[in-house]
Amino acid sequence: MMGVSHAATGLFTGAMVGYWIGQRPEFMFVCATVGAGAALLPDLDEPRSRVGRSLGAVTELVSGKLRGASRQVYRRTATEVELRKPQDGGHRHLTHTVPACLAFGLVALVLSLLPLGAALLVLSMSALGLGTAALKLKKDWGTQKQRRQVVLGVSIFLAMYAYWGADAAPPAWLLGLTVFVGALTHVLGDWLTKSGVPLAWPFVVHGKRWWMFRSPVAFRTEDRSPVEAGIRVASLAGIPLVMLLSTPMPPPA
Repeated sequence: MMGVSHAATGLFTGAMVGYWIGQRPEFMFVCATVGAGAALLPDLDEPRSRVGRSLGAVTELVSGKLRGASRQVYRRTATEVELRKPQDGGHRHLTHTVPACLAFGLVALVLSLLPLGAALLVLSMSALGLGTAALKLKKDWGTQKQRRQVVLGVSIFLAMYAYWGADAAPPAWLLGLTVFVGALTHVLGDWLTKSGVPLAWPFVVHGKRWWMFRSPVAFRTEDRSPVEAGIRVASLAGIPLVMLLSTPMPPPA
């Protein structure tokens, strides 16, 4: 799926983690922004992706490093069957595995335990998600530099708002869980597409360690895809709907 679609689904799953597990409105707000950014992390293996370009030189550098690491892991772990017709091993390989999602969550957990680490996590994930969305905006919404300045300002505000007081800060384990769920949401979203993802890695399936699993109703991903548009709308509309359905009804008078 495209970056904006991933961000929308991550916003939904992050909000649900904060709402159902965190059990506090402010946790839901923070987890939603973290989930939106976390749902873009797997695509950091592609420097030309929207998330790879979202924060300029910073994300481009990270993307290049992750792409190189993915290629190395592919070459070292691919089976003999796969090496007969080797793939590039960069995009949609290492960062699109369940172990990678767990690693993203673990890094977030450790970072959140450090002084100011949780605030930094919220800042970076919010900037990542909003930065990707800003690339989708039309050119008449200001210059690219101006959009980045707005993204940075909003992200700083979110971090300050969420962590101004101790009562507003979700525990580190909840932030780590939100990042894991957000990244996994991305992987499952790409499972819905015809390209597929290596869900079973590092286990061997049909002689291949990088066997690409695809949904039985897989679709092609593109900016104007009606399926993706439906997923984005459903994700955004689903947050208040789930909250409404999950709120206990007051007892009759």
